[in-house]
Order: sequence, then C-alpha cells, then structure tokens
Amino acid sequence: MTWRGDVISDPAVRMEEDFNRGGLWAAVVVMIGWHLLASLPTVISGWLKVGPAGSGGVIWLVFALVGAASAWIVLHGGGHSMALPLVVCPTLLIGALIGSLSARYGFFGPYNWPFTVTGWFALVALWRHRLAALLAFFVANTLVGLAALVALGQTDRLSVARFIMLCAGVSVLQITIFVGSRAVASTARRAAEAQDALARTRTKQLAAEAVQAARRIRYEAIRETVLPLLDGLVTGRLDLADSAVRQEVAVAVGRLRRSLVENDEVPDPLSHELRACADVAERRGIAVDLVAPTGTIPALPVDVRRALTEPVIRVLATSAKRARITVVASPAEVVVAIIADAHLQAQLSAT
Repeated sequence: MTWRGDVISDPAVRMEEDFNRGGLWAAVVVMIGWHLLASLPTVISGWLKVGPAGSGGVIWLVFALVGAASAWIVLHGGGHSMALPLVVCPTLLIGALIGSLSARYGFFGPYNWPFTVTGWFALVALWRHRLAALLAFFVANTLVGLAALVALGQTDRLSVARFIMLCAGVSVLQITIFVGSRAVASTARRAAEAQDALARTRTKQLAAEAVQAARRIRYEAIRETVLPLLDGLVTGRLDLADSAVRQEVAVAVGRLRRSLVENDEVPDPLSHELRACADVAERRGIAVDLVAPTGTIPALPVDVRRALTEPVIRVLATSAKRARITVVASPAEVVVAIIADAHLQAQLSAT
C-alpha cells in the first residue's frame, strides 16, 4: 500500500490490529474466567440454599449465552455496528435489575452478582466502539443499580457509600483494559509507521547511491572512450583524414549512444541498445536492417549486453553502405550476429 498523506500503511494497520486483538483476547478470557470461577460457584451455592430465583441461575445462563455470542462475533471481526450492543447491553441491564431486586439478602448480599459482572460482558460487546460507548453503559448500569437500591429501601448513608465504592470497583478494571489496549495498539502502530518510514528512507538512500554509482561508471566509461580521441585530435597526433581514426571516432560515438540508453526502462533492453547503435550508423548514411529477435530475450545484466553489442558497434563503424543485425534468443543462450560490407564480420554468443 502506498503512503499518501495520513493513510496508514498496511504493516502499521496489521500491527495495530494484532495488539488490539491481544487485548480483546484478554478481555474474553477474563469474562469467561470470572463467569465460571467467580459467579458460577455463587450461583450453585445459592441455588442449594435459597433456590434458583434468589441465586440468579437463569440470569447466569442468559449472560453465558450473551457472552459467548459477543465473543464469537467480535473475535471474528464483527461488532463494528450498533446491532450487537443494542441487543447485548439492554439484556445485561435488565439482568442486573432483575438480579438486584430478586437477590436474597438484599442489594449487597452475596447473591447479587449480576450487577458486578455486567461490565465484563459489555466490554467484549463494545470492543469495536469508542470509550464513550463503554462509559455510557457504566452510567446506565449505575442508574439501574441506584433504582434497585431505592426500590429495596437501602438508601441510608452507609448503603449509598457502599454503592459508590461498588460502582467504581466494577468499572475501573474494564475501563483500564479498554484504554490500555487502545494505548498499546496505538503505540505499536506508531512504531510500525516509524519503522516503515525508516525503511523507505533507507531504500531511497540506497537507490540514490545506486544511481550515483551507475553515473560514475558511465562517466568513467565515457571518459576512457572519448578522452584519448579528443586528446589525440587536439594535440594533432590523430588525423580525421585517416580512415582508422574515423572508425575509432565512430566506435566512440556508438559507445556513447549505447551508454545513454542503457538505463532506459524498456521491456527489451538489448534490442533497445542495438537500435541505438543502428541509429548512429544510419546517421552516417549506412542502411541498417535490424531484424526482430527470434525467440524471447531473457533479462541480461549490463555487462553481458555490452559484450553482445560491442562487436556490433565495431562492425558498424567499418561498414560502407549496408549492415544486417539478427538476434536469436532462448532461455539459455542469446546470439547476436551482424553481417556488413566491412573489413570484418563478428558474431558473439553469451549464455
């Protein structure tokens, strides 16, 4: 995925989702563990002492079904819409209200467990939503508990103080897990973004260094090709009236032209470079027939292409009127042949 503005790269998104999923698994495990290891023994003991109604046995089964459905949906990537919370949250609040009103020994008795565990189920159901949604549920749960407290007539100062402490105790862990998981996932995302940015910067540096190195190599090749000729012409050691000098000049021009097109982004670099060599000869009035390659030319490194085109450049430099270039290629071998009305013929193959 390409980085554009504030768009998060794919590795960063995956990193954030992985850490977020880890927090979700922690919430699911705590929800299941609390429901089985803390609530279930209370329900069983209450069932034996005060009966199913006073112990909240039916509510325990409903909460178990709601929690299992929420965990399955959210762990499989769902829960982004309000459909799940609109089903789960009212069910939890109704269960908390019924459990508080029907619990034997009052609101603060041992069997009013539904009010204290609703937060874990809400945490899983609201995992894909904002913190405000979870806080709204705890506010609603507090209002439900307050209504039950009033209905039971437990509104003395001590009961209200105990209620406030209870509301804080049954919400702080869930909020901590929710906020902490988001913070860790966000930190992981920023770390992945920084790593990705560093990798892109390093890649650009390496590309720039490679380009610079290629330019230095081309400069040295051009310098070695042209400088001796220019020096000879300036000092008078070389005379353009000499046919051998003119041929060396033609070879140098062909090499220069090849160097200029070596880094062009083309599907077939070898044919592209041969075409450039042929263009140089055609400007000198030579009719060059560059035949379409027979077979598919494989990817060849620059040094191999230079070895294949160098005889072509030299033969074209000595040609008088006509030349014909053919290429025969296979996955294992590439043969470049040139026939011209010159003093030599050249054929070179590379595997």
